[in-house]
Amino acid sequence: MPFRNSSFPVTRTWILIPVFFFCLILLGPGRSMAEETAVVTGNAINVRTGPSLDFTVLTIVNQGDRLPVLDKFYNWYYVNLPSGANGWVSGGMVRIEQTMPPGLSADDGLTVMINADGVNIRCGPGTTYDIVARASYGQRYPVMETSGDWYKVWLGTGTGWVANWLVARNKNTPAASPQVSPPPSSSQPAGQSGGKFAVVTGSQVNIRNGPGTANALAGNVNKGDELPVLGQNGEWYQVKLPSGKTGWVAGWLVALKTTTPAAEQVPPASSVGSAGPQAGGSDVSRGGEERIPDVQSGKALTLQVKEINGETRVDVVADLSFECDAFTLSGPDRLVVDLKGVAKGELPAKTDVNSKTVKQIRVGQYQREPDITRLVFDLSGGAQYLTSQSEDKKSLTVETYIPTISGSYAGTTIAIDAGHGSPDPGAMGKNGTKEKDVTLDIAKRTKKLLEAKGARVIMVRSGDAEVGLEERAERANRAGADLFVSIHVNAHTDPSIGGTMTYIYNGNGNSTDTTRIKESDKLARYVQAELLKNLGLRDGGIRSANFVVLRCAKMPAILAELAFISNAAEERLIKTDNFRNKSAEAIVNGIGYYISGKKR
Repeated sequence: MPFRNSSFPVTRTWILIPVFFFCLILLGPGRSMAEETAVVTGNAINVRTGPSLDFTVLTIVNQGDRLPVLDKFYNWYYVNLPSGANGWVSGGMVRIEQTMPPGLSADDGLTVMINADGVNIRCGPGTTYDIVARASYGQRYPVMETSGDWYKVWLGTGTGWVANWLVARNKNTPAASPQVSPPPSSSQPAGQSGGKFAVVTGSQVNIRNGPGTANALAGNVNKGDELPVLGQNGEWYQVKLPSGKTGWVAGWLVALKTTTPAAEQVPPASSVGSAGPQAGGSDVSRGGEERIPDVQSGKALTLQVKEINGETRVDVVADLSFECDAFTLSGPDRLVVDLKGVAKGELPAKTDVNSKTVKQIRVGQYQREPDITRLVFDLSGGAQYLTSQSEDKKSLTVETYIPTISGSYAGTTIAIDAGHGSPDPGAMGKNGTKEKDVTLDIAKRTKKLLEAKGARVIMVRSGDAEVGLEERAERANRAGADLFVSIHVNAHTDPSIGGTMTYIYNGNGNSTDTTRIKESDKLARYVQAELLKNLGLRDGGIRSANFVVLRCAKMPAILAELAFISNAAEERLIKTDNFRNKSAEAIVNGIGYYISGKKR
């Protein structure tokens, strides 16, 4: 698990809670020396007797209430209520305001907002400095000064340093009470509220019945989906779903746009066949005159599927030339191909394939004026793809295949990074299992398997001692490694959460890393598919983050979170030789499939 405070492992922190409560009771109401204020952003928010949904509701607070913060446990805040009592409120339902230090006003500097959970605040500008605090998504701090890629920030009672790639910059503005935009009236078309649309940026994002993670799930949406925005509550947006229902999505999982969204989306895998292209009808401008497209569009004529020696070949022909763009999505694995300048025509909405590599192909009119037709291939695990166009660009061939990995490892240098190391144990299970020991053991097993197949292996951490984050990537860079694989196990405050997920670098807005990120995504897809097949745990998907080791590595790089050590059942698995052998085998096979696909 990349971020955590090793001084407060999950299991030990919970043991301290009764003592913590007792100390706060001794303070007495009204004696808070709070340097933070929790401003309630939701309506009728529950205050609980403890820091999770398992605790009983103590009272309710309302939007705009300002509550002094006494302490924090993960994303829960212990606050002083207007009645004088104290209680816990979810961080997703409040906005945290910091008290400014002497000499710094809200008008003469910058503030930064933390853009991830579990961010380390250090005593100096670098990852080699000690951790002095941890911050969660949405917390804001005034900036005192900068040093390279680091900000010195005011924490309320002191200062600390945070990396600039883990925050969003904001010019300081006076705090204002959050506003809730009402949904559009019945006479106003859905999605026309301010002309805003939320474009999903996460691989698979939850939609909830209300603005906050405490609300029940109402469904999920996929990367690239564009949802009309109906209203806003704090950092949550009320959106209209493709099904016509409404729900709430977290603002940090979407990007806002004001242009008209795609007229139609190919439905996600969970709703295949539930929506087809909308009926035609004249497209009329505001002036009442018929609109003439600025660019001439072609029309798709045929889609043919062939199976040749275990590979699936799909040919699409149009009556005019067109451009195409292809990318992959996970959870489940899909290949998306956009035909730009082509209308859907008479292509079938769904074609069942059931080959070794493709389950089915779904087609829809993704956008009009200019026309874009979207093809979605529902892939079988581990499938790779190639696209090619004819010279006149009137036809496209998509080939999907599963690479043969025999002999593919020779001549490849692979950096294997075992997460954490003494004195940092990483995450710790309830029964004392330490992440640093698990990752090193699996890394050694992975090394042995890779070397047996002819690969050259660089062990980033070969012993118990910790290696700095930048240094881990630099060791791989200096060795000229072709691939970088970091091995971790995960943890969560909710012990019921489990599963396997793989991370790649999110780019952080840097377009120069586009090719490396694309290759990292391919590698992650192969390794994730093999881990799921071998371990049989919940699919947490391919995720992106700004982790130091992924950002600083100059080659395709992934970070695999094999299982949750905080989940009792998964901790028992993690301790077994069977789990560790299967994990190593999955990583090796995933690497092999990736290399084979590159050499094809």
